[in-house]
Amino acid sequence: MLLSNYITSGWRNILNNKLFSAINIFGLAIGLAAVVMIMLYVKHETSYDQFWQKADRIHRAHITFKVPGRDEMNGVSSPGPMIHALKKDFAQVEHATRIGGWGPTITYNGENFVEDVRLVDSEFVDVFDLEVVKGDLKAALADNHSIVLNESMAYKFFADEEPLDKILSLDFNHFQRDYKVAAIIKDLPDNTQLDLPMLVLIDEKDWETEQYMFHAWFSINSQLYFTTKTASDLDTLNSEFDMFTNNNFPKLPFGGDDAKSSDFISVTAMNIKDLHLEATGFGEMRPQGNKTMVVTFSAVAALILLIACINFMNLSTAQASKRAKEVSLRKVLGASRTNLIVQFLGESVLMTSMAFILAFGLVELTLPMYNEVLNKQLSVSYTASNLTGLAGFALVVGLISGLYPAFVLSHFRPAKVLKANKSAETKASVKLRAALVVFQFAVSIGLFVSTAVVYSQIQYALNMDAGYNKDNVMVIFRVGQEEASNKRETIIEELRKLPQVTNITYSNETPGSSNENNTMMRTPEMSTDDPILIGQRGVGYDFFETYQINLVAGRTYDRERNDQSPTTEQLRNGEGFDGTIVINESALKRLGLGTPQEAIGKTVITSRGNPTENLSLNLTVIGVVEDIHFSSLRSTIRPEVYPLSHSYGRSISVRFTGDPELIKNDAQAIWRQQVPNIPFSHGFVEDSIAELYQQEQGEATLFAAFSGLAIFVACLGLYGLASFSAYRRTKEIGIRKVMGASVIKIVTMLVLQFSKPVLIACLVAWPVAFYFMSDWLQTFVYRIDSVTIILMCALSGLFALTIAWLTVASNSIKVARANPISALRYE
Repeated sequence: MLLSNYITSGWRNILNNKLFSAINIFGLAIGLAAVVMIMLYVKHETSYDQFWQKADRIHRAHITFKVPGRDEMNGVSSPGPMIHALKKDFAQVEHATRIGGWGPTITYNGENFVEDVRLVDSEFVDVFDLEVVKGDLKAALADNHSIVLNESMAYKFFADEEPLDKILSLDFNHFQRDYKVAAIIKDLPDNTQLDLPMLVLIDEKDWETEQYMFHAWFSINSQLYFTTKTASDLDTLNSEFDMFTNNNFPKLPFGGDDAKSSDFISVTAMNIKDLHLEATGFGEMRPQGNKTMVVTFSAVAALILLIACINFMNLSTAQASKRAKEVSLRKVLGASRTNLIVQFLGESVLMTSMAFILAFGLVELTLPMYNEVLNKQLSVSYTASNLTGLAGFALVVGLISGLYPAFVLSHFRPAKVLKANKSAETKASVKLRAALVVFQFAVSIGLFVSTAVVYSQIQYALNMDAGYNKDNVMVIFRVGQEEASNKRETIIEELRKLPQVTNITYSNETPGSSNENNTMMRTPEMSTDDPILIGQRGVGYDFFETYQINLVAGRTYDRERNDQSPTTEQLRNGEGFDGTIVINESALKRLGLGTPQEAIGKTVITSRGNPTENLSLNLTVIGVVEDIHFSSLRSTIRPEVYPLSHSYGRSISVRFTGDPELIKNDAQAIWRQQVPNIPFSHGFVEDSIAELYQQEQGEATLFAAFSGLAIFVACLGLYGLASFSAYRRTKEIGIRKVMGASVIKIVTMLVLQFSKPVLIACLVAWPVAFYFMSDWLQTFVYRIDSVTIILMCALSGLFALTIAWLTVASNSIKVARANPISALRYE
C-alpha cells in the first residue's frame, strides 16, 4: 500500500510540474544516451585482439631509428632477418612469424584482380588460432604452392563455387606462381589490428632479388609476431633488447668506432592486446586507435551525465517552496523522515527510468550518424546481462541524482513552514545551486574551446602552404607493376594528349605517402664514418612542375640533358659516373652547402646497395627547391633529396582542369587499353591529404556534438531555474510594474541575475581549457599559435553569455509582460 502511494504521489508530481519534469527527464535521457554511445566506443576500442587464445603471450616487435638531426622514426614492422636471431637468442620465444604485405596481380578464370596478400611463416598457425571453415590451414602454410583465403575473398573469386583446389595465378612482379586454394578461414572481426584477406608461405628464396623484403637488416617490411612461454617473459625480452641489437644488427656507417647499434636503433616488443591504443609508428595493417580519445570521451560522457544530474538536483531543490507544505503535512500526519526520503528517491528513480527508456530511443536514432563519423559498426546488444547492467546503472544515477534533494526536502520542519507559509530553503542551498550552475557552464565552455581549437588546427593543416599545389592532381597507382611499367611512357604520352591535362609526371612517392625511404649522404669534406641520413623520394621528369613546387635556385631535371645517374648494378660492375640531384632547403642546411645559389654545382656523395658493399656515388647538385610538406603536420619537414628515377615509378601524377570525374574516366579508358591485365586504381592528392587528418576531423565532429549536448543540457537547467526564479518573484515583478518599471528593465534584472555564474564559469574554464589544448597542440610540429586559443576562450565566453541571456530572456519576457493585477490579486 505504501509503495503504491509513493508511485501515485510521484506520478502526480510529474504531471503537476510538467516543465520541470520534462527538463529533468529529457536532460537525463541525453546524458544516459551520451554515456551509452561513448561506452560502446570505449568498449570496442579496448577489446582489440583480446579474443586470441594466447593473447597474453602474443607480442609484436617494434623498431625505432634514432638518427642525429632527424625526428625519431618509429616502425611497427621489423627487419626480415630478425625472426631468426630472435628465436636463436631468446629461449623464452616459443613460436614466431612474420607477416609481410604485397599487392600482386591475381588471375582467375580470365579476370584480373589486385588484392592484398599476406606473406607469413609456417609457425603462423602456432601463434594465431584462426577459425578454419574448410581445408587444412597448417598443411597450406607448409607449402609454398598453396594459398589461404578468408570467406570474403573466397566469395569474391568463386561466388558460390567450391573454392578448395581452385588455382589462382599470382604475379609478384619478380616471380609468378600458381597457387592452389588449400584452406578457407573465417573473416576476422573488426576489433583486431590484423588484416588477413589471403595468406601464402614466405619462401625466402623467392625474394632473393628483392633483398629489402626479408634479407636486409635496415629495411622493415614485415611485422614480427611471437609467443613467449609466459606473459612475464615480455619484460625480460625488453630489458635485453639492447644487447640483442648490438649482437645482431650490422654496424651503422656513422657514429665512429665506439658507436654501438643500440645508440641509434631501439627494439621493443608489445603485447598484442595493447597494440591498438599504445603502438606508434608506420606499417600498421589497420588504423590505430587513440588512447587519449578513449580517455577524453569517457570523461566527456561523465561530464554530460553529471550536468544532467546537476539539473535534477537544482530543479528539485528549487521547487522546495512548492513542496514545503506537502512535506510538512505528511510529517504532521505521521510520516517519518525515512518515509519521505524513500518517497523522493522513488520519484527520482521513476523519472530516471523514463529517461532510460527515452535514452535508448535517442541512441538508436543517432547510431548510424555516430558510426559514420567513427567509421565503425557499433551496435547495442540487447542481451539480458547488458540490459540488467544498464538498468542497474540507470538506478544508481537515479539514486545519486535524487539523494541530495531527498535529504533537503525531508528536512523541512512542519511548525516553521506552516507558520511562515514559505519554504525552509537555506542560503547554503542557494549557494550550492549557484555553484552547480557555475560548474555546468564551466564544462560547457571548456568543451566549446576544445572544439574550436581542434577545428582551427585542422583548417590550418588543410590550408597551410605545404610547398606544392595539391588541388586538381590525380594519381594513378600500380604503375610499378611490370606490365604497367613497360607501358609507362606510352600511358603518359596518351594522357598528355587529353585536353584537360596541363602537366604530367611519375614518381615513387606522392603526397600523403607514409613511406620512409632514406639514404646515407655526405659532402667530400665530411668523414666517411660520419655521413648524414637524408630522406629521398624518387621523382620523374616534370615532377616539380606538375606539383608546382617553387625552385629556389638552379634547375630541375631535363630530358634534353644527361641527368641520369648510374644504377646500383652499374656501380657494382665498375661503370660508375657522376649523377645529378635536386635537394630541398632542409637538406641544404643539414649538409652545410651554404646558400641555395652556392650549392649549385657542388658535389654530394651518397651510398648505394647494402651497407657492407661500401658503394658510393657522386652527385652534382643542380637544383634547390623549397621545403615540401608531403606528410602530416605532426612530423617535421625532413631533409630530402629527389633523385631522378629514370626507369621506375610507382605512380603517375596528372594535373588537370575541369571535371575530376571526366579525367578519371578518360584515364581509365587509356589504362584499360594499354594495361588490360591490371585493374585501374586512382586517387586525388587533395583527398589523400585530407585523410591524414581524418582522425582529427572525427575528433572535431564528436567534440562539437558532445559540446552541443553539454551546452544544451546546461541551458535546459538554466531555463528551468529562470522559470522558477520568475515564478517565485511574480509578486515582486507585479509591484515593480505598478511602480513604473518597464518590461525591458524587469527582463534585464532577471537576465543579469544569471549572468554572474556564467562569467565566473568563464574564469574557471579558460585556464583549464588553455592548458589542455596547448598540450594537445604540442603533438603537431606546425600548429596555430596560443593567441588563437585566447581568442577562442573569449568567443566561448561571449557565446555562453549569449546563450544564457537568450535562455533566460525567453522565459522572463512572458512573466514581465503579465498583468500585475494577476500577481497582486490575493494581496
